[in-house]
This record gives sequence, C-alpha cells and structure tokens, in this order.
Amino acid sequence: MSRTLRVRGCRGSMTVTGDAYRRYGGDTTCFEVEVEPGHHLVIDCGTGLRSLQQEAAGGPPRRYTVILTHYHWDHIQGLPVFLALFESGSQMTFYGPGFDGRGVGEILGAAIRPPWWPVTLDEIDADVSFRDLEDALSVGSIVVRHAEGNHPQGVVLLRLDGSDRSIVIATDHEAGDAQADARLVQLASAADVLIHDAQYTPEEHRTTRRGWGHSSYESAVRVAQEAAVGRLVLTSHDPGRGDEGVDQLRSMARAAFPQTDAAYEGMTIPL
Repeated sequence: MSRTLRVRGCRGSMTVTGDAYRRYGGDTTCFEVEVEPGHHLVIDCGTGLRSLQQEAAGGPPRRYTVILTHYHWDHIQGLPVFLALFESGSQMTFYGPGFDGRGVGEILGAAIRPPWWPVTLDEIDADVSFRDLEDALSVGSIVVRHAEGNHPQGVVLLRLDGSDRSIVIATDHEAGDAQADARLVQLASAADVLIHDAQYTPEEHRTTRRGWGHSSYESAVRVAQEAAVGRLVLTSHDPGRGDEGVDQLRSMARAAFPQTDAAYEGMTIPL
C-alpha cells in the first residue's frame, strides 16, 4: 500500500481557534501514518489526534503504535479523550523516552488520573502496553530511529525510513546546543523531508524566547542545508501567530531554502 504521513496538528504550546488560524489550523502536534491496513503509527498525541479519532469512528477496532517525543501538555492532551482507549479490541503500544528514572507508562499514568482526569489508565478497555524507545524500531515496513534533541525536560528527534523515502520530525527542538544540533544534522542527512520547529522569528529567539525550547525559521533552514534534505516543512507554529504571520516566515525561509513549506492540518507527505 502507498503510505503518507498526515499532519494532524502542527500548533505549538497551546490550541488556538478563530479566523486567523483557518489555513494552518489550531490543533497541537500530532502526525500519523497508516503503516498497514488498520495499523497506525502516531507521533505525539496533541489535540490533532481528534481528527484520527473522527476518521476511525464506527469502524472495527484498530492497532496504534504511538511514539511520544516528550511529555509536555501540548503533546499529550489529545490522549485522554481518544476513544480508542475505551474500545475493547483496540491495541495501543506506547513508546517514549524515560525521564527522571520513570518510563513512558509511569509518566502517562501520573498525568491521566484523578484529580486531573476522571479515569486512570488501569480503567480503560483497550489492550495497552508501554515500552522503552528502541534504537531502530520497525513499525510495519517503516523503520524509526531517534536522537536526543534540545528542549526543557528533553525531546527525541525521529527519522522515519520507508522503502524509498524518509521523513525526519524535529518538533520542539531548540537550536543552539552544538551537540544536539550535530545529532539532528546526522539524523536528517539526505532525508527527503525535514519537519522542523520554527515557532519563533530570529529576533524573538535571540531576545525574549531564548531557552523556551523552540527554534526560528533561520535555524530550520540551516539544518536543512547542512543535512542536504530535499524539502523543509516548518512546524510548531506559535499560538500568537496567525496564517499571515506563518506565511511571512515561510516566505523568508524560502529566500534561503526554496523547497520550504509550512505544515498545516491535513497536509500529507509521501513516505
């Protein structure tokens, strides 16, 4: 079967709504690939996860392999209301980095529980398992590799290699740490597509947003050039930046790297 990565959500930090956000969307980060019939690879579980839920509604139970890049609210807040968790017959396998001596299951279990949520992961109906993120994880015919990025409390950068195409996802990576930047360039080397955080303008990143865990379009372009990727897609759009503002960042990035686009909800990328 032909495979595509679908952008389900590409907004950074928090969900937004309104006329200013119609073209790029307001849901937080979630990417998805149907790797086999009824088997979905999900990268992060922001509010963009709801569109996958809507597509799956009314059909037979499905299998989900979920990889979480990190555990900040905007990357997990779609998970507690994901109906597949409450469907007997659904299968969900979670992978994610450890933090402070805890694995992905313990971390999610600490967030999805009273008083923050009315049920716990022990009360759901789906068949759920939690695993450490492997060096090279095979999901269907896709191989997923990762490297450590630069973000408060950590983040993993992911490379998805299909049979003849590759996509690197570097959401929530802040450029400026030499070692982390080098790891990303190595991970993204010769990839067909690099999806890279570009939440801030260069001026914002140099002044008021340094250390906040996100990059500018200039940093994204630099990685795309150094890694010799085929196409750059800007993501993690600032919640205060409407469609016209994202258009401007894309245009400025294109001046240095013409094969640049900006992620939008519903965007599909061949894999």
